[in-house]
Amino acid sequence: MTDIRFDGDWIHLEAAVTKSATSDFMLDTPSRRRTNSPYRRALVHDFEDGLTLNWDRDYPGGVTINDLKTVHGATNGDWLVVRSRIVQQFGTDLMLDGGRERRATTTIIRPRRPNPYRRALVHAWEDTLVVNYNRDYLGGVLIEGRVTCPGSLSVAGQDVATVLASLQSQVTALTSQATALTARVTELEGRVGP
Repeated sequence: MTDIRFDGDWIHLEAAVTKSATSDFMLDTPSRRRTNSPYRRALVHDFEDGLTLNWDRDYPGGVTINDLKTVHGATNGDWLVVRSRIVQQFGTDLMLDGGRERRATTTIIRPRRPNPYRRALVHAWEDTLVVNYNRDYLGGVLIEGRVTCPGSLSVAGQDVATVLASLQSQVTALTSQATALTARVTELEGRVGP
């Protein structure tokens, strides 16, 4: 059953499907405008056979989606593009999960219960950023390419710069000892003769 009812400022459309054979759907309330651009194209059936919200940025305030549950990328969900200079997430955990085929398995006698989390980055307590929170990725963390740490770097509670300086000092001392021992051996060989 279909019906169109007018109720004061409201128009009620009742139908199983509402079809518009147009390319643009505009929502425009003049009292809410910030600019005087001629169009307010909320939904456009675009030239790529896609659906574009806020065509040509007609709404200068942007698009807000409350309570978004799922976003599926294009090409069967394989690809999602976000074009922005800064991406801000108000949350504590960023999870990356490629599914079972990418998950490492343990070789202990009793199989480990599957971990429902894949926390790649976590804004943890004391304002720290944790990579691989709670060791969610059994394979660990691999960084390919050059790594630069302009500040201090601690490994197993040891400051790496201090450890390297200590090792360099030890190598210098050992080199001096080796040089002295080589000279002593040469001297002893000279005393023994051919």
